[in-house]
Amino acid sequence: MIINLENSEIKVLDKGFVRLVDCMPRLIPSGSEKLRCDYAIAEAARVSYGGETKSEQENIRLVRYLLKNKHTSPFEMVKFKFHLKLPIFVQRQLIRHRTANVNEISGRYTQLNDEFYEPAVLRAQSKSNKQGSSSEPIEMTDELIEYYDKYMKTNDEIYKLYNTLVENGVAKELARICLPQNIYTELYWCMDLHNLLHFLDLRKSPHAQYEIREYANALETLIGDVCPITVAAYREYFVDSVTFSKKELKLVKSYMNNTESHIGMFPTKREENEFIEKMKLL
Repeated sequence: MIINLENSEIKVLDKGFVRLVDCMPRLIPSGSEKLRCDYAIAEAARVSYGGETKSEQENIRLVRYLLKNKHTSPFEMVKFKFHLKLPIFVQRQLIRHRTANVNEISGRYTQLNDEFYEPAVLRAQSKSNKQGSSSEPIEMTDELIEYYDKYMKTNDEIYKLYNTLVENGVAKELARICLPQNIYTELYWCMDLHNLLHFLDLRKSPHAQYEIREYANALETLIGDVCPITVAAYREYFVDSVTFSKKELKLVKSYMNNTESHIGMFPTKREENEFIEKMKLL
């Protein structure tokens, strides 16, 4: 049986998308349809000690055990190839993950389309995170709306100049140099499951930029359709759980005995706030 990847496209932002082009393995043994790519993980793990294929429930338990205990190499046996359309400034964050294989549309060979990402909401600069934005939208005064409209209109003006240069014979590799970072690009992006889960762990974080989080959410949804056991275990053991440092564990025990406060125990206010949020979950 071959995994069906039709209709595996998710729209992201205003003009972008993520599409699952291919995965390995595509072939899955008869009787293992529900496990799909999860089967390959269990199979790879058992070969290390000469074990034979087991029942579906035993495979499920093994996949969950491997992920929980961070036995990562079997998850590298599953690979995904995606087609992404995204703004260049988001692509710059994607490309930081050097465990991927990437092939992007070239502005040297082809003329780029006049498609630009325009945020529906403007976020304010975060007061606690120098590199990020606040979760709250900024107050849109009449003056700010006017500035923002002018700012977005420069997309069309720059693209017209770019197009004119190309039509007059200027090399595409030079004409493109002033195009803004919010212009859309497209690429093929290939990564194994182990490294993709690490990518999701970083890029779905509340500390990550909103736009890259939207792409991470789409990627997680698509792989959840072909390796549901792994993704469910990842959510349980990593997304919907918390870990404590040695100092935090000591404080948790002290709280239980009602003997100590966390005030002044952390080197930064951010670490203190993170600990408070963990305690709220308890």
